[in-house]
Order: sequence, then structure tokens, then C-alpha cells
Amino acid sequence: MSTFGGLQTAYSGLVAARAAIDLTGQNIANATTDGYTRQRVSQSAVGSVSSSSIFRTGVNIGQGVQIDRIARLGDSILDSRVRAAASSSGYWKVASSAVSTIETSLNEPGSDGLSVTLSDFWSAWQNLSNNAGSANSAGPGATLLAQAGQLVSRIADGYAQASAGWSDARTAAQTAVQAVNTAAGQVAQLNDQIRRTVASGGSANELLDQRSLLLTNLAGLTGATVRENPDNTVDVVLGGNALVAGTTSRALTLGGAARLEDAAANPAHLEWAGGGGTVDLDGGELAGRLATMGPAETGGTGGPFAEAAALYNTLATTLYTKVNAIHSSAVTYSGATGGRFFALNAAIPSAALGLSVVPTDVSQIAAAASGKGGADGSKADEIADLASALDGPDSRWATYVVQVGVAARTSMQQAVLSDQSAVAATTAQSSQSAVDLDEETMNLLTFQHAYQGAARVLTAMDEMLDTLINRTGVVGR
Repeated sequence: MSTFGGLQTAYSGLVAARAAIDLTGQNIANATTDGYTRQRVSQSAVGSVSSSSIFRTGVNIGQGVQIDRIARLGDSILDSRVRAAASSSGYWKVASSAVSTIETSLNEPGSDGLSVTLSDFWSAWQNLSNNAGSANSAGPGATLLAQAGQLVSRIADGYAQASAGWSDARTAAQTAVQAVNTAAGQVAQLNDQIRRTVASGGSANELLDQRSLLLTNLAGLTGATVRENPDNTVDVVLGGNALVAGTTSRALTLGGAARLEDAAANPAHLEWAGGGGTVDLDGGELAGRLATMGPAETGGTGGPFAEAAALYNTLATTLYTKVNAIHSSAVTYSGATGGRFFALNAAIPSAALGLSVVPTDVSQIAAAASGKGGADGSKADEIADLASALDGPDSRWATYVVQVGVAARTSMQQAVLSDQSAVAATTAQSSQSAVDLDEETMNLLTFQHAYQGAARVLTAMDEMLDTLINRTGVVGR
């Protein structure tokens, strides 16, 4: 190798070391940037040339170093695991939150729970039975009317909370759909930028980081899977259909009922905007939202909000049917036929909201059996016994409370497990791709010494050339 060839070799070392220093600075600067994946300069030795020239003669020595690419130290397998864990975590987080909301609204066990209100209602009937002669006074009869009003109000409040929870879930689902559409459009745009950047020989690592973060968010929202393409683009797939295909994206819309009362006839679901049918989701927050908005099912396996609403409707209907059946066959203190104690407003689609107390005065309460006189309280006692009926409101309520408690514990356990899986997957990903400041500091020192070494080689070459050019032929003068 000639002296002039050595200059190029030393210069290549300077360039490589400087690039490595610059990239180390980029890593350090983005140590706390969300989604950033650390990078390294990938370099290789430049081999020697076999042909000789006036500049390269004698032993063939390599020609220095060349930068091949800026490597992004990510792992597609770990990225895939993070997306899968995000999908499961997103689903169970929403499902657990919905059931926990229902469980909290029950206030069971506690003094504000419906079981206490029911107990007070039946006790008022029992007290009236024991004091039937006072039914036209402001005593037991007035207490009964007050307890009946509280029971009706408590059932209506429970239904209203379930309905509000369903509406909140739909609003959140609509927001999530908008977020999905925005993210899908951004992924398509990044696909185009990445493809063009790589094709022109540039580095698209930062663009890849942005896309990876969006893909994880999409997986957490929809359970989407990712398919990599040879041109460095990716496809995002939902239920076998592409949400993003290369540089184009599709949009989703939220269809179905706009209120809880219509959920049974028209369940909430996702559709492809502009036609294309229903979208099937494999997981994610949106799948959880749709599940919580599902209609009530036989066996109580439907959406938690619809199941709660159905239970309150059932309680209202049961009270209406069973109490009225006894009260209408009874007579008041004055001997008049009792008629209905509860009424249901047919104009209101919900029995829980349409339930009301018919008697407005204690004189309208029928507690006596026909022919036994106004002081008889046998019918009031019969109504009080509904508290222990196997198909009565109390039994239905107790069964439902247990079901909700079990569902809440199960979903909470699933949420905890899926969250732990997500943390483990993210930790594994971070151990591979996250910036380690200690490691970067050591790299910085290494590359700094490499730069200084290459510069020293240049200095030595410069001194050799000075001797060759300025001192050759003047020895001995």
C-alpha cells in the first residue's frame, strides 16, 4: 500500500468513528422517547485490491472500513408478543372495569343495597299485618307506602345506572373507533414514507419506530395482527380482512343500537365504512367494549350492563305480578276491593322505570281477606311471605349479586394476568431495544478513542509525506 492509500484508510476510520459518535448521541438524546429503538452503525472492512498501481504496490492490505447501514436493534418476534399481550390486556381491562362498575353500583352487602330495601318493604307489610286495625292511620300503612316508594325509586336508579354505563361504553367505543381510523391512516402514510426512504438508500429507523408504536396501539384497541411485506410495508389485519394494506387504509364505523333499550334487537357492532360487512375482532379494547354492550342472554351470559338492566326489569315485573295478585284479591279496611298495588306504565319501554305505587293514601291499602273484616291482616302477611319465595324478588336479587361477584373476581383475575403478560412482554422488548445509558457511555468512549486513533494515523501519514516530498534528495546537504 502506498502512503497516499494509507491516507484514505485513515480517513475511512475517521468517518466511521464520527458516524458512530453521532449515532450514540442520537441514542442518548432519545433515551426517554416513547417507542424509540436503539441503533448501531453496522460497518465492515474494505478488502484490498489485487491490481497494482503507482499508489498500491507490494503486499495487499485492506483499504479501511465502510459503513453498511444504520441498524435498528429491534426484534420482530418480541414486537409481535407485545402486540398480542396488548390485545389481551386491552380486552380484559375494559371487561373488568365494566363488571366492577356494576358490582359497585349494587352496594352489596351494605345498608344502601337493594336487599335491605326489599327487606324493609316486606317488614312493612308484616308490621301492617300485625296492626291491621291501624291501616287507615298514619302508622304502619304510611310506613308501607314510604317503603314502597323507596323500593320503586331504588329499582329505577339501578336501571338508570346500568343504562348510563351502557351509554358511556358506547361513547368510549365511538372514541376508540375514531382513534383506530386515525392510527390506520398514519400507518398507511408511514408505509409509503418508509418504502420510499429505503428504496432511495436512506435510513427509515425513526419512521419504523413511529409505525411500531402505532401498531401496538392498534393491537391494544382491536387485537389486530401485522403482516410484513417485502417492500418494508406492513398490512394490518382484522378478522382476516385488511385494515391497512400497504399504503392504503380502510375506516371503521360503529353500528347498532344507540341506547340500551334497543340493544337486544340491534346489538352494537363494527362495520367497514362504505360497505363491506361486519368487522370481527379477535381482542383489544374495542372487542371488550362491544362485549360489555352486548344484549342480555339466557343464563346471564350477556353484556353486564344489559344483564343488570334486565334484572331490574325482572324485579319490577315480579313485584308487579306477585304483589298485585295478592293485593287485588284483598280488601281495604273499609271493605273495598284492593285492586293493584303496583302499576307499570306501558308507554315506558323499561319495566324498572315504569313501575309505580298505585295507593296514594293508607285507606287504599288492602290487607284483609274478603269476608274477614277490615281488621284482618292475613293478606298483608301473605305478601310479606313473598320475601322467602324461591321465585320471588329477593331470591332473584341474591342470585344475581352472587353472579356479579363471581364475574367481577374472574374478570379481575384475567385482567391482572393479562396485565402481567403485557408487562413481561414489554420488559423483554425493552431489554432488547431500549437505550442503556451506561452502555452508550462506554460506546461513546470507545468511538472517541477510535476517532483519536484514526486521527493519529493521519498525522503519522502527514509526517511521512512531508519527509517524502520536502526532504527527499537533500540528505547530506
